[in-house]
Amino acid sequence: MISFVWPPGEPMLAGTGGSETYTAGHVRELRRRGIDAQVVTIGHGIKDGRQDFRDIPFVALQDASDISELTGKVVFVNKAYPVTTKQKAAIIFHCSIPKQSDRGRYKSFAEGKTIIATSIYSGQQWALYLDIPYSKINIVLPFADPIFGNVKRSKESKTTRILFAGRLHPEKGIYTILEMMHQKDMQSSDYKTSLLMAGLHVETGREIARMLKNYPYAQLLSAQKTVPSMARLLAKTDIVLMPSVFAEPFGMLSVEAQHAGCRVIASNVGGLPETNCGLLTLVEPRSPLALLTGIKQAVALGPVTKKERQYAIEKVTLSESLDDLLEVIRI
Repeated sequence: MISFVWPPGEPMLAGTGGSETYTAGHVRELRRRGIDAQVVTIGHGIKDGRQDFRDIPFVALQDASDISELTGKVVFVNKAYPVTTKQKAAIIFHCSIPKQSDRGRYKSFAEGKTIIATSIYSGQQWALYLDIPYSKINIVLPFADPIFGNVKRSKESKTTRILFAGRLHPEKGIYTILEMMHQKDMQSSDYKTSLLMAGLHVETGREIARMLKNYPYAQLLSAQKTVPSMARLLAKTDIVLMPSVFAEPFGMLSVEAQHAGCRVIASNVGGLPETNCGLLTLVEPRSPLALLTGIKQAVALGPVTKKERQYAIEKVTLSESLDDLLEVIRI
């Protein structure tokens, strides 16, 4: 049994971040291979997010001390509870590097555990933050669920269909996009831009959503909470924008979009360059003009061919990710 222990705070809600997708995908693939796996939550009861992930098992514990009774391997997600485990535990750091004042807490989370980061960039940053050798960090890349590679593309459109599917948060570059949308070129009928209303579980997201309520330059779409629905949306998209203004640890959406046959325009920061499956264009962050130039370059490259998509699908796969995880935790 492998138990992925969700961190304190919010329940595990679909459509709110990469940690949820990464964890659920690993649990599904483990179970497909005949290896028992589950998500463990503390203090939420049955309101722990299981309603968003009905195909994987959840176990709700009342108290963190109950983790000590779990059999098999325990893998903490982002934060660890101060408990002993029957086997050496692991911790996966999906998150960005925390502030310096939290350094002591995160050192305690990692102490005595197998440490996993989600990109080379992220691994280097965690080694520096925790003041340990980089050789102590294990890298297990995220992945695109096979559904993204198998989804059937819609027919080509006369307009270029552009999508922002990140959380509505300044760090995801939403304001860079809004500034770019005021460029005359972006108001051409050649482009159709859509913004996904994701991240509304926090006040920042709700504030930005209210501001966009009557936004004239883009279509507002509801957040997609399942892998199949997100794959279908990407299959109707030509270009996905990821203009992050902070150093993301990786960027799973970039891989998912490329597997689904989209070109991706992303900021050249953090772990985003490591998501390149052959359909990625990197641009300067915080620059509306650089983002617009990236879109024009993607259009000039033309629609993604079957050969290009097949090449992308064979990169950064779920199978490879899980193989790496099992090797690291020695299952």
